[in-house]
Amino acid sequence: LVYTSPGKDVNFTQYKTFDMTDSLLVIGQGSMPKYVRNDAVKAILLDFRRNMEARGFVYTPDAEAADLGVQLTYVIKTERFVQFYSDPYWWLDYPGYWPSGYWGNWNGYYMPRPVTYTYTTNALIADMVDLTPVVTDDQSQPLTIVWSAYIGGPASSSIYVDVQRMKVAIDQAFAQSPYLKPSASR
Repeated sequence: LVYTSPGKDVNFTQYKTFDMTDSLLVIGQGSMPKYVRNDAVKAILLDFRRNMEARGFVYTPDAEAADLGVQLTYVIKTERFVQFYSDPYWWLDYPGYWPSGYWGNWNGYYMPRPVTYTYTTNALIADMVDLTPVVTDDQSQPLTIVWSAYIGGPASSSIYVDVQRMKVAIDQAFAQSPYLKPSASR
């Protein structure tokens, strides 16, 4: 799933430069969120930066000189389900089969057996904020999110597969956001 959303009444032609973090905020792989920087993260960040530069935005490592700031967040969640079945007869109430008491008194208590399964989902969330508000001496302005992207789906058992899927999804997020360019002439 790739979902993108521009801010209300945002004119992207007013922005020329951007800055982004060199690590990925990871939520869900421990008790506290943490920033991670490894080869998989670098591949995702470079793909996002490549897409921004392909649109005509200029990367600057100086956040004070940048018009836009980009934050990428990775969220992973594992769901576990357990259901207990107390009747050991899978055929119970199935048409054409005898009830469990047909062969004798088998209707007593049986130890329930658990049936469990898990699945893991992950998401990449990209937030682009306006870094150009004027800051006065008495009060600073809150950052405004001008574009958001949500990339979600099932996690695989291979980080390589997940990274490749996210890189394709990042490309899709930019493809479905044609308004995301620094000047109307490009």
